[in-house]
Amino acid sequence: MVFASELEAYHKYVAYAIGKGFGVRKSKIRKNDKGEITRRTFVCNCEGYAINSSDQERKYEKLEVRCGCPAFIRFKVENGSYEVIDYVPKHNHEFIPEHQRHLIRCGRMISDTCKGVLVDMAKAGIGGTTAYKFLANEAGGSQNLGFILRDCQNFLQGERLNYIERGDCQSLLNHFHCMQMQNPMFFYAQQVDQDGRLTNLFWRDSLSKFDYDCFGDVMVFDTTYRTNMYSLICAPFVGVNHHWKNTLFGCAFLLDETADSFIWLFEVFLKSMGNKAPKTIFTDQDHAMAKAIQIVFPNTQHRLCTWHIEKNANKNIPHLYQKSRFKDKYFSRLMYKCKSEDEFESTWRKMQEEWDTENNSWLQRLYDLRHKWSSAFGRDIFSCGIKSSQRSESTNNVFQQFSKKTSTLIQFVHYYEEQLKHMREIENQDDYSSRGTPRLQISYNGILTHAASVYTRAIFGRFYEEFLQSLSEKISGTTFDGFIYEYTLKCDGIQSEHVVRFNPTDFSVSCECKLFESKGWLCRHALHILNGNISVSAIPSSYILKRWTKGAKQGYVNDESHEISPGPSTFNRFSVLMQSAFEVMSLGAQDENTMRIVKKNLKVAVAEIASYNS
Repeated sequence: MVFASELEAYHKYVAYAIGKGFGVRKSKIRKNDKGEITRRTFVCNCEGYAINSSDQERKYEKLEVRCGCPAFIRFKVENGSYEVIDYVPKHNHEFIPEHQRHLIRCGRMISDTCKGVLVDMAKAGIGGTTAYKFLANEAGGSQNLGFILRDCQNFLQGERLNYIERGDCQSLLNHFHCMQMQNPMFFYAQQVDQDGRLTNLFWRDSLSKFDYDCFGDVMVFDTTYRTNMYSLICAPFVGVNHHWKNTLFGCAFLLDETADSFIWLFEVFLKSMGNKAPKTIFTDQDHAMAKAIQIVFPNTQHRLCTWHIEKNANKNIPHLYQKSRFKDKYFSRLMYKCKSEDEFESTWRKMQEEWDTENNSWLQRLYDLRHKWSSAFGRDIFSCGIKSSQRSESTNNVFQQFSKKTSTLIQFVHYYEEQLKHMREIENQDDYSSRGTPRLQISYNGILTHAASVYTRAIFGRFYEEFLQSLSEKISGTTFDGFIYEYTLKCDGIQSEHVVRFNPTDFSVSCECKLFESKGWLCRHALHILNGNISVSAIPSSYILKRWTKGAKQGYVNDESHEISPGPSTFNRFSVLMQSAFEVMSLGAQDENTMRIVKKNLKVAVAEIASYNS
């Protein structure tokens, strides 16, 4: 059997292989002294054995199918023709069943027609997954398409890489370099592929670092936004300031949502923030992202944003979610109102029985992640209250405006910077509005007066609500073990009870509702007990989180103004010295004489410091 070219020979063997149920891999080549091919071998993809790797940096384990299969076909090459000279048809493994043969890699290929459709749909802002589903439907099923979703995503990724204009990238990098020259605390990092094309990018200014120092305990990371022109992922890092409003810690452009991209980004983010990891991070339901968080932020609590869950529920189970009896009685209760794991499990079982959801794959995946989103799990995890849907939606609105109003990367960054200025001006106005003490309807109460003097206006409003509600609480039972009082509280018209433990020695108080642990201000139940104790005239200091106070930013460096708030630290001093050092380096690099002056004086400074330390 003779073929006119290697391509024809390969395609014929692949067609035979797909029909039988195995994959093909190109193997050995033999060449003559002139470098011309004289022998060509194609083997079964199960040929040979995996090479054991000792690479400890490997991020995942690849499934291995090689089992030493002997099947192959060998060709003799003469004058460009390929003649079969040896053939072993026997395999030592089971063949792939017919319903899975369209998944075999060597048989998958995106036709030129499909490539054109994918490119046109991408330019129209249609994502790869949606485009793939459209083509699969047109072909009568994905098995008739000739390629899988991963092939589609890889193709579009390559197209995006080629489409990103080098001039746009250079303008962006020039802008970041200029920002860094003006303020050395500005940070940016980029990742490129083997051809030098931009793949991933992260940046943050010095004030974002300052905000993260103050409010970086809780963070939202979102990848639901896309840039207009290149369909790159826009990934903001969002926090909550002392006025309970959004603040931005930085932003990234990502080419894809793979674990490797997320690992790179989180490592760069961590480095830019002085290796200070958040206590809690909220994300959507992305497996690759969860994997990266576990690797880079192993001690950070990972929670799922309920806004995304509700949005996905409306998309994946609309026949259930759009019915108020299902949503209010079960779905919302499971997310926000279950107080224990037992209550959650009981409610979930009742939902399955009433709505026949036991075999729903999306709900099953959600159940597997229940410890990351339900109020029944991790009620003592600090969240700032950002799991509320309104907060996530407000962030979503800002970044969707980014996507609609911008096209090039540099335009996007400029718009981002304008939004940063706007958000910081609002924070400045809120700081101004929080001056002084609000008028109190309840006079001569030490706890309330104390709260009004320390909390920002927004947080005091939430504390005040709890305080007013505490007046409706009643003690229905009390026990004392010689050290700790345990009170059972009830409120008229409400069946549920809450247990509060109080130590009169150090005024420590804890409530099973866990409001303080999750949001950072005392609950109505704890306030009822403290307010009823004659010895307590102010909020115990351990129950005032600095992040919610008017002085939340005192004691941190503001690198934008080159000033230090009260409370010097090693980091503060380092930041000030960095500013001075950059100025000295800029002046000293002018010529040889100025450089000599700087080096001479640096030696003197080092000697004086060494003498001081000794």
